[in-house]
Amino acid sequence: MRETSPNSTSGSEPLVDPAAESVAVYSDHADDYAVNHAPKMADRVAQFANSLPTPARILDAGCGPGRDLARFTAHGHRARGVDLNPVFVAMANAHAPTSQCDLREVGSQFPAGTFDGIWACASLVHLRESETIDVLGQFAELLRPGGKLYACLKSVGHTGWLDEPDGRRWYTVWDAGAFADAVAGAGFEVNHVSAGAFVEIWGTRLFSSQ
Repeated sequence: MRETSPNSTSGSEPLVDPAAESVAVYSDHADDYAVNHAPKMADRVAQFANSLPTPARILDAGCGPGRDLARFTAHGHRARGVDLNPVFVAMANAHAPTSQCDLREVGSQFPAGTFDGIWACASLVHLRESETIDVLGQFAELLRPGGKLYACLKSVGHTGWLDEPDGRRWYTVWDAGAFADAVAGAGFEVNHVSAGAFVEIWGTRLFSSQ
């Protein structure tokens, strides 16, 4: 699989927004994506759901076709989804209220302190490092003090464009320690870090700014 530099172009191809282009690719294989990913992350969802009082207000930030919205609802929580891909939004609305939203603007979509938990499962992978840091800050504003965060993103490979069987997407690859520092810097206590192909962070919104 081929990776290229951040803003590489061929011929007269214009520069693009890597995140928007990457998310748009999912539309062509949305049903297949939903089927292929349906069994994944059930244990993590249950762990996150059980860490919150019931019912909790959970934002699935980058919810895709709504797999985890359905799971959170089944656990008795009040889930809300946002996703940039319109096909995914339509699919996710079958499970819980979902709106089309660029995560880079998510802080403008809800009042501060709206949510008890924010679930960001592989939804930050297409953002540049600086964009991810900004979004983490927006997550902190949307969470009540003491609210919970789960976020995971790629920690293996190289940052850049990647040609995959179902399309070409941009990925930003993070060092586990750097991602933990970014989460802490956004206003969270980092409760647990799990490093592998994806680095996973479990965090708690601090009660006061650092």
